[in-house]
Amino acid sequence: MGTMEKDKTTVRKPRQKRSIETTEKILDAAYRVFCEKGYYGTTTNEIAKVAGVSIGSLYSYFEDKDTIFMEIIHRYNQKFVDLDEQAGISADLYYKDKREWIRRLINGLIEIHESSIQLNRELHILAFSRPDLAAVMEANHVRTRKITLDCLYQFQDDLRLTDIEAAALVVYNLISSVVDQIVFEKSGVERERILRETIDALYQYLVK
Repeated sequence: MGTMEKDKTTVRKPRQKRSIETTEKILDAAYRVFCEKGYYGTTTNEIAKVAGVSIGSLYSYFEDKDTIFMEIIHRYNQKFVDLDEQAGISADLYYKDKREWIRRLINGLIEIHESSIQLNRELHILAFSRPDLAAVMEANHVRTRKITLDCLYQFQDDLRLTDIEAAALVVYNLISSVVDQIVFEKSGVERERILRETIDALYQYLVK
């Protein structure tokens, strides 16, 4: 496990169009293979094959499999940040239909998780033995909680909250647990029923 904890700061940063395209092909292929086979079931040779590049070309951009993996994780985490930031930006929808605003946010999170279920499961397992990965995941949680807090502050005049900081944690944890329930667990309750009750609970809790 020692090699996994190296500082991965030597990724080649492509500038030319062809180099950028090659890098994206490698990352797209690696994402598909990691999602299908998991971290330990994936090799750089297979990534290169799926990407349609030589193994030498792959190593000219990435030091090893772990470097590729960490880059994918950073991009994966950015999807959540982008979604949360969009929720804050979409003020028009919020004021027009608050329930739909909540629904789109939750559905967006579900879509991200469902697009990479196997990878997501591996992340939680690997985080127990990989401090570098655990730190990246925790930093992402901190960022998304901060964005949730900023979002509540943005709409605070329209909310019934008295402690916005505590409320941000409640909202973040509730949505996260519901998304995990829908994506990773089989409860026997239809998704739409869970969504409807979650949206209603958040609406009643947040809105005046």
